Parts: sequence; C-alpha cells; structure tokens
Amino acid sequence: MSLGLFPNFDDDGDQVELLKHDNVVSEDAKAGRRTLEGLDIEPTAIETAAPAYLYRYRKTGQYQEQRS
Repeated sequence: MSLGLFPNFDDDGDQVELLKHDNVVSEDAKAGRRTLEGLDIEPTAIETAAPAYLYRYRKTGQYQEQRS
C-alpha cells in the first residue's frame, strides 16, 4: 500500500504498524545497559542544538551577526 504523501513508508506497512505502538525502552534493555544512559551518552535538547545547525539557513548565513 503506497500512501503517496509519505514516500519513506514501506509498501508493506511495517512502519505504519510501528507507529501504532509506543516506543518505550524495555526493562531488559535498561538492565543490559542498551540505552543512551547505559552508553554514557547525554542527550542534548533540540533548543540547544538547533541554532548551531540552522545558522547556515539564515538569509545571510553565518555572517548575519557580523553585519549588525
């Protein structure tokens, strides 16, 4: 089944089926340290990371602050 509006979805609907369920880390994964915390990775808030990534899409790019 192809929805047309969502080109990244597989035709067999597997991704649609996955979206019907919560994605919660299991207790087994936590016990096996197969989590970000278990791998000593600290997540970064999108509000912190986005400006550094998106500066290049400003009208004057990385030079916007220098023009002020």
